[in-house]
Formats: sequence, structure tokens, C-alpha cells
Amino acid sequence: MATAQRDPVVTLYRTLLVYGLAALVILTAGLVEFLHFEPFGVTAGVRANIAGVYAYDPSTGQTSGPDRSTFTRSEQFAAVVNWSDLPDSITVQAVWYDSFGNIVGQDGPGKPSDLNSHRIIPAEKPSGLKLHLPGQYIFAVERVQGDQPVEVLARRLIEVERT
Repeated sequence: MATAQRDPVVTLYRTLLVYGLAALVILTAGLVEFLHFEPFGVTAGVRANIAGVYAYDPSTGQTSGPDRSTFTRSEQFAAVVNWSDLPDSITVQAVWYDSFGNIVGQDGPGKPSDLNSHRIIPAEKPSGLKLHLPGQYIFAVERVQGDQPVEVLARRLIEVERT
């Protein structure tokens, strides 16, 4: 009585097919998410002006020094936005995202004229921590419709170094 031997390559081939299918599902989910937050053809035709990202003193609420793109974990930093460049017919917000996608500082949503007195938007340290988390931070000025951001009007990437 002979038993048929199973080809070990078939199991590996099926495993690779499952991994490939999982990769396609993840890619599709990422594309859907991207198109949801930055849809094609939906634009207000305006761009926000981020004057820069500077060292920030929380005790005075003021920025200082040159525009920078890297900070250490112990440094406080804030973005400066020129709200007067935007039309008052749209609703906007400014948001800091850390490397995990958590919101670590924001202003708005509101009309640009309402936010004009809030030009400095600091990145906050996560609650319970004494230092910023290392990694890439994103500062975005977004047009809001309803409760959802529908368009990125300006964006800056900041690196917080591990040292």
C-alpha cells in the first residue's frame, strides 16, 4: 500500500499567496485612507503660509532663533502661521502630529480671522513625559469641512533627534 507524498513546495506557494493577498489588502487600505484625507479634485485653491518652526519658550509664549527642521528631545518648539493669507470663507485648523500619528498640539478649527491672534502653535510633550518622543513630527494646516479635515493647505516635517 503506497501513500502519495505531498509536495512541500505547494505549502510554501500557498503561504506566499496568502502573504501577497494580505499585502494587497494593506496597500488598498492605505490608498483609501490617503484618498479620504487628500481627495483628488477637491481643493479650495488656497495655500497657507507657515512662517517657520522655531524654538519656543512656554513661560513667555514666544518663539526665538532661526527657522529649524531638527530639535532635540528636550527643546520646546512651535510653528508660526500667517492666518491673514487665507480667505475667511473656509474653516481651518493647525495640528501637530507625532511619529505615532497622535495629536500633540493644535489650534482651531475656526475661521482664519478668529485664529489670527493664535499665530504660534506649540508642539506639546505627551502627558506624563518630560521630553518629546524622538522621530518625525508633522505640522499641518488643514481645511476642515464638518468635523473632518478635507485638504492639507500647508505642511512641515520636523525631526526630533534621539540625543
